[in-house]
Amino acid sequence: MSIDEGFPKRAGSMAWQTIDGETVLLNIEARQLLGVNEVAARVWALCDGTRSVREIVVEIAREFTVDEAVALKDVRAFLEELRAAGAIESDPERDPDRVP
Repeated sequence: MSIDEGFPKRAGSMAWQTIDGETVLLNIEARQLLGVNEVAARVWALCDGTRSVREIVVEIAREFTVDEAVALKDVRAFLEELRAAGAIESDPERDPDRVP
């Protein structure tokens, strides 16, 4: 499945905390900590399995007043980073490639 498809959701192995506007993600199994900026933190929050990548991009473009093409590039890059780290997965019930 391409990064532009599906409904990304946070993996169960991840924990996160926002303190004084700073968000950190923790991969509990790998014991890795990742600090993220405000936009990345918002993308992370939107990865709840109910929104498509396209919906996340539209929301980021709207909230941060950026062009959708710029938002798409940035969201795509961050989701790829999260996927490579095992921090997100695609909701199998909403996966467009899923065979019923």
